[in-house]
Parts: sequence; C-alpha cells; structure tokens
Amino acid sequence: MSKQVLAKIRPSSSLILLAKDEAPKHKLFDYNALLLTRTQKSSFMPESSVFPGGVCDVTDSSPAWLELFHRSNINSAKLRDLSHVNGPRPDIFQPKETDKEIDPNLSLRLTAIRETFEELGILLCRDKKSLSSTSGYGKFYDQFDRARWQHVVHNDASQFLELCKHLDVVPDVWSLLEWSVWRTPSTFKKRFETAFFLTALEEQPEVQIEPNEVKDCAWRSPLDYLKACLRKELWLPPPQFYELSRFLNFSSLEGLRKFAEERSAKGTDLIHPVMYKCTDGTVHLLPGDALYPTDPDVTSDKIETGLSVEDFRLLAKGKLHRSEHWSQYQSKLLVNFERGDGQVHPLDPSKL
Repeated sequence: MSKQVLAKIRPSSSLILLAKDEAPKHKLFDYNALLLTRTQKSSFMPESSVFPGGVCDVTDSSPAWLELFHRSNINSAKLRDLSHVNGPRPDIFQPKETDKEIDPNLSLRLTAIRETFEELGILLCRDKKSLSSTSGYGKFYDQFDRARWQHVVHNDASQFLELCKHLDVVPDVWSLLEWSVWRTPSTFKKRFETAFFLTALEEQPEVQIEPNEVKDCAWRSPLDYLKACLRKELWLPPPQFYELSRFLNFSSLEGLRKFAEERSAKGTDLIHPVMYKCTDGTVHLLPGDALYPTDPDVTSDKIETGLSVEDFRLLAKGKLHRSEHWSQYQSKLLVNFERGDGQVHPLDPSKL
C-alpha cells in the first residue's frame, strides 16, 4: 500500500467487552457481550450495532500518560510487557519514530478505554490495591460523578488523563487482549484501521449512555445478537458479525479469555475486505482467499463479477476466506484454512 493511501486511513480502536452472565441457566453461553447502537445522526454507519470505540486522539499518544503510570511505580519496561508478539503486525501497531508519541500497543488500549467511557460510562481502571491483580479479568470503578466526567471527556479527550489523575487510578490496559485488526474497504470515503481488543469482566458494570452518540445498548450473548440480526431486528456491520461468530466456539467466558490470552502472542493478521458485486448480492474477499487481489486498494468501486454469489465462489480453487451478503441482514462466512495468527474460524449461527 502506498504511503499516500495509508495516510488517509485513520487509526482507531474498539473494545469487545464481555462479562459473566448473572443468570446463565439453560443457556449455551455463560457470558454476554456489550454492544451499542449508533444514533441516526452518526457520521459513520448510523443505527448499526457495534462494539464501543472510536478514532485515536492525539492525547492518547501523549508521553504524559507515562508520567501517570510512573506515579504508580509502573515503569516503561512493565508497559512494554503489554505485548510480547512473535507474529504479524499490522501497520497500526508499528511505532512512530518520534519521542512525542508513546508505543501504539499502549496508546491504542488507552483509546479503547477512553472511548468506552465516553460512550457507555464504563471506566476500566486500577487503583493501588488492584494493580497487583493477576486474575486476567478487567477492573472497573464507578464511585464518582460519572455523568459529569463523561460529558467533560466527551467534549475534550485530553480530560481523560485529568480524570485518572483526579481519581488516582490508571487505565486497566493489562486486561485488554489483542484480538483482531480490521481495515475499511477502499469503497468507503471514510476509512479506518481499527484494533479490536477483548476484555473479560467478572460482573456486568452499570451502563450510562452518551445520548449524542448512542441510541441504546445491551448485554446479550453472541448467539442472541447474531440471531437478532438474522431476524432483521438489528444490523451488525461485517466486523461485528464476524467477531461474534468467532465467539460461538466458546461456551464459557474463562475458556474464551484463556484462548485470547494465549493467542495474542502470535500477532494479528490484518483483515482488509475487498468488495465484489454479484448479480444477487455482494462478496467481501478477505486475505488468504484464492481470489484475493494483489492490491486490495486497486479500485474505489465494487468490482463487477457478472456472476451470482454461488458461481463466484466456484471460481475459487483452494482457499476460501470471504463473507457473502445477500442483504444487510443475511450473511454467510467462509474460511477453510488455518490462519497464521492462530485465530478460530467463525461458526454459522443459523446452525446453533
């Protein structure tokens, strides 16, 4: 990819927040995921149901964050321990050659935590007592004037650092496990490269939505979300549909958390969809597919096939990695080879 194209792609970060179900009797899953629904006025994918997150702010990369961590006796070496990766690294994780920005492995986590607080009022953080926790589960704090601070941070991202200073806490970056990275297709005018992190919680925190950005939100199991989408009750954009379908492999939150913890050391393969127009739907080719183009940014338009979705699939000899779409709500995910980053394949929710 040319530097000119890459410069137009904005870095962003999202948080897949999972919590133990308080009443899991007779359910396939003992945990729920938290998704929000964007308002109709949203500038990107309005009224879609998504994980909390947003664009990185310059203050998320400020060295001033290191001073806050140092106040809690957390040195730079401990922060570098956030990510021991022996595998692929998408562009978003590549450090900048400047002393004005902190390591992206830290700043991207700060973005995800800040955006989750701005949108849903959930502050993932640790105080001096919980800094030594090794449970692997995230910590949150809500005994403060959340409504006021949520409003303040929403209007000025730099105030997130001031909030942490005021409460004498540090963001719980340790519980955020690297999960995936998605890049917006070249057919979109607004483009993002988004790091998705996964955090597991032992209980569901109380949510407080930001009404200008969030229409509503809910804690539901991955399967509940996917089946609601298939019933046309809500709309899950492709990354959300794909990631929730991956979670169908795990009935227990502890099993998923342990898998994510072990897998994160293997790195992350970038998922950059390339859109093809078929006579009866749309196909998003994903990296590794036999028909995936050499240059995924070769055109800003959907590529015409003149074929049905099924006939286009038959052209591929060997590896398949694609999502097939017949409507906004009807999708099918196909992958038939082992990924280099150790990720699990998505499962078909209609068969569960």
